[in-house]
Amino acid sequence: MQVIERTFSEFLRHPKEVVAELANSDVVLRRRNAPALRLCRVDRENARDEVFGSVARMLRNLAANHPAALEEVLSDAYPWVKFLPPDERELFAVDLTKQLLAVDSIGDFAPVGLLVDAWKATAEVHASPELSRRLSGPFEVTHGGRVPRPAL
Repeated sequence: MQVIERTFSEFLRHPKEVVAELANSDVVLRRRNAPALRLCRVDRENARDEVFGSVARMLRNLAANHPAALEEVLSDAYPWVKFLPPDERELFAVDLTKQLLAVDSIGDFAPVGLLVDAWKATAEVHASPELSRRLSGPFEVTHGGRVPRPAL
């Protein structure tokens, strides 16, 4: 689907023209010093939600019945998965499928991004022997004394 970009001020000056573009496209409204907004028709958004939920359930079933196939699919989607040890690859697959089902139930997909970022950081540690060595300890701890209780 095509996505049309407009400025927020264009939307404010010509709302009917921008809304007319929603017949065949979503519209992203760029704003100065603020995150962009996305306008879309509810029927298309509902269809996306339905598809997302279906894909999440398919991945869950793939994880339960064919874990090796799911690992292959995830390695294709996230090439950095190859740096994870085999037991952690399996754990990532389980975490991701559970997270996808959970976010589908609440309609907030941000937690999936956080989960993927955390696992990618873990893969980066495994990919770098030097970084892995430094993060494995032992750690030198210096004590700076007692921390005062915060004032209310």
